[in-house]
Amino acid sequence: MAERPSAAQEALSKVEDQLSCLVCLEPYTNPRLLSCFHIYCQHCLEDIVAHNRQGQLECPKCRRPTPLPPTGVSGLQAAFNVHHLFDIQETLKKIKEPQKLACEKCSVTNRKATSFCRQCTKFICEKCTDIHKEWDELKNHEIVTIQKVDGDLIRLVSPKKTSPRCPKHDENMKLYCEPCGELICRDCIIHIHKDHKYCVISDTFESHKKEILDSLRPVEKQLEATDTALVNLDGRHAEIIEHGRKLATNIHSKFDEIRRALDAREGELMAELEGHTQQQLKSLSAQREEVEILQTQRSSCLHFVRESIRTGSPGDVLKMKQGVVKQVRELVDTFDPNTLEPRETTNTCFVPSAQLVKECKKVGALYYDVVIPRKAIVGQKVTAYCRFLSAKISAPPEAKFISKITDKTTKCVVNERGKGEYEISYQPTVGGASKLIVRVGGEEVAGSPFPVAVKPTIDKLGTVIKAINDLKTPYGVALNQAGEIIMAEQDAGVVSIFSPTGDKLRTLDTRGTAVGEMKSLQGVAVDGNDNILVVDRDNNRLLKFSRGGDLIAAVGSHGDDPGQFNNPIGVCVNSVNGKVYVIDISAHCVHIFNSDLTFSSKFGSEGSGNGQFSSPWGVASDRSGCVYVADYINARVQVFTPDGGYLRQFGKKGSGNGELYSPISICVDSDDLVYVGENVNYRVSVFTCEGVFLKSFGSNGSGPGQFRYPHGIAVDQCGVVYVSDCYNNRVQIFY
Repeated sequence: MAERPSAAQEALSKVEDQLSCLVCLEPYTNPRLLSCFHIYCQHCLEDIVAHNRQGQLECPKCRRPTPLPPTGVSGLQAAFNVHHLFDIQETLKKIKEPQKLACEKCSVTNRKATSFCRQCTKFICEKCTDIHKEWDELKNHEIVTIQKVDGDLIRLVSPKKTSPRCPKHDENMKLYCEPCGELICRDCIIHIHKDHKYCVISDTFESHKKEILDSLRPVEKQLEATDTALVNLDGRHAEIIEHGRKLATNIHSKFDEIRRALDAREGELMAELEGHTQQQLKSLSAQREEVEILQTQRSSCLHFVRESIRTGSPGDVLKMKQGVVKQVRELVDTFDPNTLEPRETTNTCFVPSAQLVKECKKVGALYYDVVIPRKAIVGQKVTAYCRFLSAKISAPPEAKFISKITDKTTKCVVNERGKGEYEISYQPTVGGASKLIVRVGGEEVAGSPFPVAVKPTIDKLGTVIKAINDLKTPYGVALNQAGEIIMAEQDAGVVSIFSPTGDKLRTLDTRGTAVGEMKSLQGVAVDGNDNILVVDRDNNRLLKFSRGGDLIAAVGSHGDDPGQFNNPIGVCVNSVNGKVYVIDISAHCVHIFNSDLTFSSKFGSEGSGNGQFSSPWGVASDRSGCVYVADYINARVQVFTPDGGYLRQFGKKGSGNGELYSPISICVDSDDLVYVGENVNYRVSVFTCEGVFLKSFGSNGSGPGQFRYPHGIAVDQCGVVYVSDCYNNRVQIFY
């Protein structure tokens, strides 16, 4: 068995691989760095430029171009890190045979080295090791044994960090010119960089190093992304192989099934043919017997008469004449020539299905792509595509588009585009979460039903889709990630959860005043884990339940101390920082809680100035984490930073477009549109996040689209608006 190479030999092999130019395959000579961070010999790069017609420099490995400085290849950044690898190479060569390694520090000839000094980058003997331990200026040097060096040499060999020399003044360049981004010497300050801001390298190196390392963070993330992508590609490679295997099995199975059906049909036809053939043969046998009887009768007649005439006397012949002639005539008259024709024919035919033969060429199909737009707009045509490997399939795909809110089906039109591609067109008439079902050969394609988010246009916003009725003064309304509708019913003291289609799923019913119980519910919200948060006004409490209804936390009591309330009424969860914001209507402030409901801070006070409130009611946050508060008496919406810093406001008291009257509820959708419910105006007004008025809908009444106090608003990812119509005891759904 071959002897295993030492760690030093393995390390030497790895280092030498890194020291070879990919162009000349020789050790680097004056290595230069390209913009793609690949390294080559200077003379190799000069040859590349010389042979390029445009005089450009492209990396031989990745083909990325590198701009040439005015001085040409020699002006490119020197790859100084390669020199450190050469130092490591030299050290590795020495340590390959540690028994022959002599001390490189002391004057005694051939004294065996036992250790390595990382700072001196020298192999030293025991005596020199002791000197390192005794001398104060050498005590901080890192001394390691030969054995340890053999195991971890590359890390232990320190780079030789020397100050570069100024090519113009032959001085050490110890200064850095900030405007020029260059190393300079003292003479450079006077002659070239006069009045420029500069600093000593050693004083600012750490900050510059940090800046360089910080610049690498996006690269690190991209590297992580490429690593993940390669893993995903390898995974997809395996998935495609496995998927192909499964499809092959499925194809074999289906065609075996078809073959079995054909074999069964063949058996049926053969049995039918056999029965028919036997029946024909039996019929022919019976006919043959009839003809044989006829033949016998006539043969007997001829034989008898002829023999009688030949052998009988004239008197005997004449005596029998009358009777014989009569019998002969009867025999002739009863003869039917048709009896002699075969009653059975060979006209039985096998008629193969020409259509079947033709269809066999189209049995089954491999569809390789189904392109479904996952977003749509009400009233606008949407086109999806289904592509097949073969242009010939037995039947085109079938499609249905269905609203998840109303179960309404929209007609889909399927058109053949040729070359195995089919176009599926539909025009949504209802906003909200929907699904497209695509079937090929009676079976749904992979991924079907496909979710489609249908958004309304702002000009048509306010069309009633449906209403959920028979509620008891619903105040707050929220949506979870599954599209379930969560409602806080004030008079019932319960939280009710409905399906997207409006079917009641479950109820959180813990009525009472004890911790974890509910009495007079107001606002409701959902966090990123689908936990339900609800404020109980009478109990001055904030409660947190799991999606299934288990109590997770309950905080608050009546008072003015941190974490206490004086009529909490509105709540929202900030999707950016995960914090919970609770409106305290009587204290005229907003409480901020951490995600675990520990108290964080609060902001606001009574008044009409910036950042002050007069009976604030609703609260919401946008994609950037900014907080919006419906300032009820002040008839405005105020916008704050996540920590409560005042940013801006919009709205003024009135009933015109862009004006607000008793804004009570507020919500911000995924496009940062702000929906404000107005108590006195009995409507919902829509603004941009900067306060530009877009639209309003609603009026006073109990008919569809009318309100009697819109106390809660929620908007889903499709732009469908859910409004708790409090005193009409319903939640209306709009697109």
